[in-house]
Amino acid sequence: MDIREVAKIKEESDSGKVIVEFSGVETEKLQDLVNECSSGTCSCGSEEFLTNVESFVLSEDGKTIEISGNVSAKEVAETLKDWEKDL
Repeated sequence: MDIREVAKIKEESDSGKVIVEFSGVETEKLQDLVNECSSGTCSCGSEEFLTNVESFVLSEDGKTIEISGNVSAKEVAETLKDWEKDL
């Protein structure tokens, strides 16, 4: 599955958190994605975006990822739109 087809911004809060929902993606693949993004060598290709992120956290239900830091839903959406990633 192409990340651009399954990732959707679910929620943005004023506290610097953006929640991204992934439809039909296995929890294990999302955990791998969180691990990759948290490592600082994410394949999204946006170093500037990564420097503004404090954390990536997989939800308990395994369907969403919470991105915290100095990021907006618009920045997250732009990064996802340009990311060629197979899940």
